[in-house]
Amino acid sequence: MKKTITALILSGAALCYVVMASAADLVNISVTGRVVASPCVVDTDTVSKQVDLGPAFANNLNQPGGNPVWKDFQLLLTQCPAATHSATATFSGDVDSTDPTAFKNLGTGVNSALQMTNTDHSVIYGNASQMTVNVDNSTRQAVFPLSARIFSPAENATGGTFNAAVSVVFTYQ
Repeated sequence: MKKTITALILSGAALCYVVMASAADLVNISVTGRVVASPCVVDTDTVSKQVDLGPAFANNLNQPGGNPVWKDFQLLLTQCPAATHSATATFSGDVDSTDPTAFKNLGTGVNSALQMTNTDHSVIYGNASQMTVNVDNSTRQAVFPLSARIFSPAENATGGTFNAAVSVVFTYQ
């Protein structure tokens, strides 16, 4: 009698499985993702970088493009993981109304703007521009060598204060 009851219970369980299996829908699950390089650490000085351009003399700003005085500075990323081979800085800020490659002076001086380049002045970085540098394998640092100046995108810049703000977003490859 015990064997019969056990056989009936097992048969009933198998029948339930067959009924459930025939009533189930086939579902496909698609899993996607992206493997990205780990971030570096933004150096403390870079987080709130202040670049003092000093005074710009009005006689240097009388002609468009005037002012030969550049100030070199750098942005620094440290502790870059071994899997990170390069870093990209994307610059953004208010654009000057006369020169779309320059950043707007938010101070009181008229016809003056901020021009930012690499240190040999061969590439101008304006709004939405990007600069990519390699991570040094021995120091695990990425250094962005930059230069900036107050310049006149138009004629006859007037005296006053000068203040420009540039935001930077770093991405890693």
